[in-house]
Amino acid sequence: MSKVNCIDVSAFQSNIDFNKVKKDGIKAVIIRAGYGREASQKDSEFETHYKNAKVAGLKIGAYWYSYADSVEDAEREAKACLECIKGKSFDMPVYYDLEDNSQTNMGKATLTAIAKKFCETIKSAGYRAGVYANLNWFNNYLDYSELKKLYSIWLAQYNVTNQLECDIWQNSSTGNISGVNGDVDTDIIFNENVISNDTTSDTENSKPSDSPHSNDTKPDVYYCVRTTKGKWLPKVKNLEDYAGLEGVSITDVAIKVSKGSVKYRVHINGGDWLPYVTGYDAKDPVNGYAGNGSVIDAIEVYYNTPSDIVKSEGYLKAKYRVSPLNSNYYPYQFDDEKTDGQDGYAGAFGVSFDKLQIVLV
Repeated sequence: MSKVNCIDVSAFQSNIDFNKVKKDGIKAVIIRAGYGREASQKDSEFETHYKNAKVAGLKIGAYWYSYADSVEDAEREAKACLECIKGKSFDMPVYYDLEDNSQTNMGKATLTAIAKKFCETIKSAGYRAGVYANLNWFNNYLDYSELKKLYSIWLAQYNVTNQLECDIWQNSSTGNISGVNGDVDTDIIFNENVISNDTTSDTENSKPSDSPHSNDTKPDVYYCVRTTKGKWLPKVKNLEDYAGLEGVSITDVAIKVSKGSVKYRVHINGGDWLPYVTGYDAKDPVNGYAGNGSVIDAIEVYYNTPSDIVKSEGYLKAKYRVSPLNSNYYPYQFDDEKTDGQDGYAGAFGVSFDKLQIVLV
């Protein structure tokens, strides 16, 4: 089993010595910011935990406990959360904690919509978002497959192994960690991309998932976008999420791969194709990203497969798609192919889009 490398804490833990926590092998902490729909429900220890964990040099995430009884209520909870975490920076997503028994009578479709509304509201403020639930909830009350495509997954299952693929596995509520008085929730981070808030760094520090359910040997794609709000959004890996904000047009795109090379270009809404770029650097407007600050309506991505990958995997292609504003995704496109109904690009001229997904196949 992978070693515990994260804990999550709330007002139930106080006087934590985060320096001792770090020395005990813990690299990250997820802190409860609060619960419910009012900012007055901020966790009483949130500020103290955040400050002390920051000083100790731990990676930090946050979570918000939900009592939402409607999609509108989920938005209110997200706004209360944003008020409580205002001015804070996080290395990890902000997770929505769905587990309250009062919610189970609403059904899977409504609860999934509730999760999505909270997460989209959090993302619109520039944070990454994730969903926390136990195995029963992910199996019976939430559309796990749908949420996994869009957000980080934090699974609670006190078992010898995790039975759903996840980014973080909460494996115990009775952990014994130096620096914490009494029991504490312990977690294993499988996908270390969740503890990086770097969106356009030239160096990729994340490691592949060591979850027993992950055996993909293909190179990874990392990508991020800038929207009409003027801010680069967090980096996305493969199909673990999408890049973008629902209902907000995209203006610029940056893409890189862990092995091989990629070239890509975008089409300006009402204009023409911009030149191909191959780099990944938000500070380089010439070759670091595709776009010029104008709204785009199409993108073309092409992957060049290195010889050693050809031998082990065969030739790979960029598989990618976009969705028009507030609508469903267009069909996937593959590289610049124009056979079998392919367009050679993703998008539709004259129609801006708000979400992008890319993977190698």
